[in-house]
Amino acid sequence: MMNDHNINKRRFEHFKNLVENYTRTKRHLEEYGEILPYEKIQQVIQKQRRREEQIENIQKAILNEHDREDEVRNLVKNYLYTEGYLKHYKDKLPKQIVNNMLRKQTFRKIQLENLIKKVDEEK
Repeated sequence: MMNDHNINKRRFEHFKNLVENYTRTKRHLEEYGEILPYEKIQQVIQKQRRREEQIENIQKAILNEHDREDEVRNLVKNYLYTEGYLKHYKDKLPKQIVNNMLRKQTFRKIQLENLIKKVDEEK
């Protein structure tokens, strides 16, 4: 049981790192894409595609049934969107709003971990 918890924790950490890297790279590409050489932009686009595939694979690892696919997809989409929003606007938002958003992110993380745990228990 403890081993399953560690696996789930690693999955989520890997997922979180992928999302952060994807979001950061996307923002950098938007900001600096005009000054980057064409070859570098192509490399970045390929790297982003690989990250998208890895994110999708982690989602599939969480899902074992199609019934939960929409739930996980929405959960992941909301998590990604909020992470990017917080990184960009955190300093500009009132502290109470930031705290509420961070609390919601924590709940999303717990919900995602519970889905992972549920799928692992079904195997």
